[in-house]
Amino acid sequence: MTDSTPLVSVIIPIYNAAKFLRQSLKCAVNQTLQNIEIICVNDGSNDESAEIIADFAQKDDRIRVISKANAGYGAAVNDGLNAARGEYIAVFEPDDWIEPDMYEVLYKSAKENDLDMVKADYFKYWSNGRNELEPIAKNGFYNQIFKPDPQTYHSNIWGSIWSALYRRKMIEQNHIRMLETPGASFQDTGFIFKTNICAERVMLLNQAFLHYRQDNSASSINNKAKIFCVCDEYDEIDNFLQTHNLPQWQNLADRKRCEVYLWNLERMSPINRKTFLERIKPFLLKSKRMAAEGTFSLSAKKIKKLALLEESENKFLRYYKIRDFLHKLRSII
Repeated sequence: MTDSTPLVSVIIPIYNAAKFLRQSLKCAVNQTLQNIEIICVNDGSNDESAEIIADFAQKDDRIRVISKANAGYGAAVNDGLNAARGEYIAVFEPDDWIEPDMYEVLYKSAKENDLDMVKADYFKYWSNGRNELEPIAKNGFYNQIFKPDPQTYHSNIWGSIWSALYRRKMIEQNHIRMLETPGASFQDTGFIFKTNICAERVMLLNQAFLHYRQDNSASSINNKAKIFCVCDEYDEIDNFLQTHNLPQWQNLADRKRCEVYLWNLERMSPINRKTFLERIKPFLLKSKRMAAEGTFSLSAKKIKKLALLEESENKFLRYYKIRDFLHKLRSII
């Protein structure tokens, strides 16, 4: 690493983000860690995003701009990864905002402990000012170096792509990229899995710096064209495990796929839920058998759901219909 090498490459994938972009770019340029590069990937925005980026870039030469035709979130992040020169990499979504010392604290921890990946807690944030702390681990697992292991890996640290730093050398050596599916969602799913299993030295910090906005992005759960994107992500994960000869992670990948499928069903509109279930039902029933055989473990609640599906698809869908009604009722009350 030379003196001119940025310590951190901050990749910001941008598509029609003008509403919040000024706030996020201010957060980036005002970081207490000064030796960073800020890679703004303008993914074919047709709002004022390009003008906002240009204005900030004119005032701060650490900002690098990539302008391209719209190809989706995964392609935008990959373009940033291809251009990055930093020792570590961060992904910062333009509708979120971060505390001024986020990258300084994360980088100091990564450098002092020779980490491949460091992740921190974060806040769920709403535009009315509401903030909720989101811990990424249980108290006993913070602030210690560990190597991910498929038998003991903690399932509650698999999210938060953006409250983290990743060693760029680890990303490049393992050929880690996002799946490029135009207009798709869940494209961070595969990236999270790949980085988690390839990292040799990981630390989790019980500090929160990033505010993850909850009330901006258009939801993919009611978009019929996007309901199978999560299936594509786990197909990509299976392919990654095969090409990298990592069969020891397959059972965990299957368990995560089952859990994500069940979680996704809770978020869908009834008509899309039925369509989604038609595709995933064979895998869910296979998962029930795998759990019964001890291949992987599932909670009693999830096993009960799968047993209901095995008994009757109509009863299974009726359970979600009742759940939707109760959830709506609680929101009214």
